[in-house]
Amino acid sequence: MDPSGNDAYGYTAECSTQRPRSSALAKRQTHLSSSKITTAVDSSVSVWVHTKAVFSCYTYPMKNLIMAMWKILPRDKIPCIMTYRSDKNETKETNCSDKRITWESRPDQNLALQIDSVKTEDDGYYECVIATSDGIFQSGHHLNVLVPPETILSADGNGTVRCEASTGKPAAQISWVPEGYCLSVNETHSDRTVTVKSICHWDGLNETEVTCFIFHLTGNKNLSTELLPSHLKHSRLLLLYNSLYVLLGLMTIIGFILIWKVVCHR
Repeated sequence: MDPSGNDAYGYTAECSTQRPRSSALAKRQTHLSSSKITTAVDSSVSVWVHTKAVFSCYTYPMKNLIMAMWKILPRDKIPCIMTYRSDKNETKETNCSDKRITWESRPDQNLALQIDSVKTEDDGYYECVIATSDGIFQSGHHLNVLVPPETILSADGNGTVRCEASTGKPAAQISWVPEGYCLSVNETHSDRTVTVKSICHWDGLNETEVTCFIFHLTGNKNLSTELLPSHLKHSRLLLLYNSLYVLLGLMTIIGFILIWKVVCHR
């Protein structure tokens, strides 16, 4: 069988070396060879990684079905062809080694295709072609696997903060409030995920807190941190404690004065 699917699709070519089983079958083959191809509108499907994806085939009454074929065309892998013939009630596979990709149920009842526990490598095009007594029909699905990024926010205590959205797919977008002097770097990994790093610096100490906003198709996040250097934080705590001690001392002195006045007026 040709990996391109031509032999799998060539129902008549396989039967040409044999006598047709019935005149009805011969009529169906003759009608099929002269039928027009009707192409359904393709759809784009986005699925989270590690979840199940199900692709429906062109809806058509099963009583008119002659053959169905799924063309699985991942971006960086050899195409896989899965076929079903109704007259023999049998299925065949060509270059299909991944057991996660199967018919959702019995193809004589449901022609849908499923991927169990989707991976980033499953990105690609999934096309269903069915041959019926009324012609040939096609429908396709462009699969985009989404991976939520892991987020990290860290500050060095000197006015520089790093915000990171690692191993996400597609790449996340990062913005800051308030804006600072920023440098962003994207790193693409072998599994098509992308790590985005944004490092920002704020001159002076006018801003006490900054927020990193991370935008992604799987959901948005925002992370905040204080911008003050660590030694200034300790200084502020020390100033607060000293103020409390002074206030406590003043209250003690005022208390003694009030007690003294009460005693002297007796």
